[in-house]
Amino acid sequence: MTRPLILVTPATTVIPDVHGADYAAVDAGLLTLTEQGINPVFACGDFDSLKTPLDPCDVPEGCRLLRFPAEKNESDSQLAVQEAIHLGYDPVILTGSLSGRIDHTLANIRLLTHHHPGLILTDTGQQIRLLPPGTHVVTREFQHISLFALELSCISLESMQYPLDHRMVDEADIYTLSNEVAENEEKGIIHVHSGRLLLVQSNLP
Repeated sequence: MTRPLILVTPATTVIPDVHGADYAAVDAGLLTLTEQGINPVFACGDFDSLKTPLDPCDVPEGCRLLRFPAEKNESDSQLAVQEAIHLGYDPVILTGSLSGRIDHTLANIRLLTHHHPGLILTDTGQQIRLLPPGTHVVTREFQHISLFALELSCISLESMQYPLDHRMVDEADIYTLSNEVAENEEKGIIHVHSGRLLLVQSNLP
């Protein structure tokens, strides 16, 4: 099953509309989906963020309920991402994953960098994904484009406001912050010659 899955967390404020995607819920994200008339393929978590205990009768027909104890080693988001990947979804998009508690945001970034490199973290107006070696295209969908090396990396940037040619960057470098697609260009090109980087895109001021 190669199709996108939108994982909706309790912090999600806007549910993205992705063509051909299925939807699933993380914890109280179940209510966010059902209030919008969207039936998730599964709902995963301990559901401790619900204001009232979850009644199985409130779970939409066709939605598998994966319930876990509140005291566990994994986060609800981690369990949901693992289930999505087990089912063969690609890509997996975790919404509401960059707002709310900073420890949860850092945990989500670590989930991306150390466990599931194909995961996409999104929130209203911003997105984070991991870039492995290869050529990657960015568009004007996001105004601000930043790169953060996860290890010693070599990159080139074309059709960007601040181009680079085979520049070495490491975990301490922050000068690749706040780039953008060059004026009169529709897209920018990022060549990752070696290493791995986080691509952070944002439309926030």
